[in-house]
Amino acid sequence: MSRSFSLISSDRPLGGRYKITSQLGVGGFGRTFLAEDLHLPGHPQCVIKQLKPQLSSDDALQMARRCFNTEAQVLYQLGIHDQIPRLLAHFEDNQEFYLAQEFVEGEPLTKEFVEGKTWSENQVVFWMQDILKVLAFVHQRQVIHRDLKPSNLIRRRHDRRIVLIDFGAVKQVSTQGIDPEQGLTNITISIGTQGYMPNEQVAGKPRFSSDIYAVGILGIQALTGIHPRHLGEDLEGEIAWHHLAPELHPELIKVIDQMVRYDFRERFPTAIETLEALEQVPVAVTDPFILFPPYVGTNGSSIEAGTTANLREFSRPIPEFSSADFTMADEDLMSTAVWDRSDNGMDSEAAKTQLQDETVPSEEPLTQDSALNKNISHDSGIHAGLNTGITQVVSPSTPTPSPTQGGKRIATPSWVKLTAAIAATVGLGLVLTQTVQPRKEAVQPGLIPITLSSPNEGQPVPTDPNQKAAVLLNQANDLRLQWKNEEAIKVYDQALAIRSNYAEAYAGRCETLNQLKRPEEAIVSCNDALAFKPNYPEALWSKGNALLQQNRTYEALSIYEEVTAAKPKFAEGWVKRGVALQKLGRSAEALNALDEGIRIQRNSAEAWRTKGEALINLQRYNEATVVLDKALQLKPKDPEARRLREEVKTILGG
Repeated sequence: MSRSFSLISSDRPLGGRYKITSQLGVGGFGRTFLAEDLHLPGHPQCVIKQLKPQLSSDDALQMARRCFNTEAQVLYQLGIHDQIPRLLAHFEDNQEFYLAQEFVEGEPLTKEFVEGKTWSENQVVFWMQDILKVLAFVHQRQVIHRDLKPSNLIRRRHDRRIVLIDFGAVKQVSTQGIDPEQGLTNITISIGTQGYMPNEQVAGKPRFSSDIYAVGILGIQALTGIHPRHLGEDLEGEIAWHHLAPELHPELIKVIDQMVRYDFRERFPTAIETLEALEQVPVAVTDPFILFPPYVGTNGSSIEAGTTANLREFSRPIPEFSSADFTMADEDLMSTAVWDRSDNGMDSEAAKTQLQDETVPSEEPLTQDSALNKNISHDSGIHAGLNTGITQVVSPSTPTPSPTQGGKRIATPSWVKLTAAIAATVGLGLVLTQTVQPRKEAVQPGLIPITLSSPNEGQPVPTDPNQKAAVLLNQANDLRLQWKNEEAIKVYDQALAIRSNYAEAYAGRCETLNQLKRPEEAIVSCNDALAFKPNYPEALWSKGNALLQQNRTYEALSIYEEVTAAKPKFAEGWVKRGVALQKLGRSAEALNALDEGIRIQRNSAEAWRTKGEALINLQRYNEATVVLDKALQLKPKDPEARRLREEVKTILGG
């Protein structure tokens, strides 16, 4: 019984879950669609592949089903690699086979492999190394891709790295001539694309070195601008291509020649050995954003306008304070002090109680030198400073005794010492204040304020523009923490009017717009911050938050992964990474990220609530009970935590 594609209705979700929104492509093995996952919050996008088995009987259908399930398990294992789309689900609907995979934002390399257009040696070496590193992972799991070609390689937008798609293993399910008596797992089926397949693969006997051959052919195509089907052979039956790229380094020619040998026994046997050989080629390999800039549309504007990748192309040097201005060698120190976050969800009464209880004696006066020479743990100190709520006045040169309250001497927290040192070092001569009385509002998630306000009467008013901008920045941060968002925006704008390249002000403005639920504008501000300060973790984090509000969860997750890699001790990066993973239904991975965030900062109500949700999904209900109780302890009025707690209570029978 020969089968054709069944019609897919946009009104009926596939598998009861996936709503088709558009068709991406049609091939000999199946069709590809863009879809929304209706079972996940925000209905994130994914890719649905509909496979097209050529069946002759019901027995063949059963055999195809078994093979489909087996091959899907392979893809689940491969999808743990960052440059292979994750397989989200596999299912059958109306006797058709479907794969639901992660949607990758990017463009196929068919846009870069243009006839007559050649790549530089730098580009080719970096690109081949990028692919071979992924292939090394694939081959270690005893899988051969079998169909490496430009359309199956995606240039991911946010980092310009290569993502491998469309593994040939699953194409066996869709191949003609299925015979249940012979078995469907026979790999003698010829899968691949003419020009990129070596002879042993054409004969149905692919090897690991068959993938190496394809990468070498792609390298030749990039260097010469000629499609492989137009390449000839020399007298020994090898590919004749040297005359088409005469200026190449001999070592690169030697490596590629060995990759594309006619006899598979003469090629590099593994991707790892090929990588080792490429490392010997004396070619400078640089940042992928420089080697592979974003695509430009026909109107001259970047197709990827607004992305970090695009902004990096046009970033300008920042006229920041020089390293000589900071006795502390860490240029990120001030940023860290201003941006460390807490999410303790504490109400005012709890804050008052903690204010009374958490006081410790300290006899040490604070001077510029002692503050700078202290081994300050500013992460814990900043949180202590917030919870203690002391008042501290700092002059660049005057020692300041520890304050007292109610007869108790309050320790000068590390965050005060840290900020005093910074203010003294850069010569701000400002008043550093933290109010003694807790605010009426609960302490909200977001930036910890370090309030640099105008000096008291008799003290000099800063005249330097950078100093004025710093004053305004910290006033804006404080307003944002109080959720006075509209006022905060105005003050950020004042700071930017003075100092137009102030990355920290753009980043603070971005997070304020997130609080106002204006993610489109927030992304613009975050992109401005990243233009002046590339790889700024806090700006990336805020951009991820904006993307999360737009239900662009895969993009947000990718950014959170960047943030946690760049700043592993940034608790909120791990928490939001866990939130994104949970939104995508990847609860086990979400737990790992959330636990790391909680390990760094235990008072994040969002982290505990999301962990409870993940535990419910994993049917670990007793653990979820404890975790959600903790979330409600931190934030008693959290409606989502309450709902989840009631859900667990119902499941456990009261």
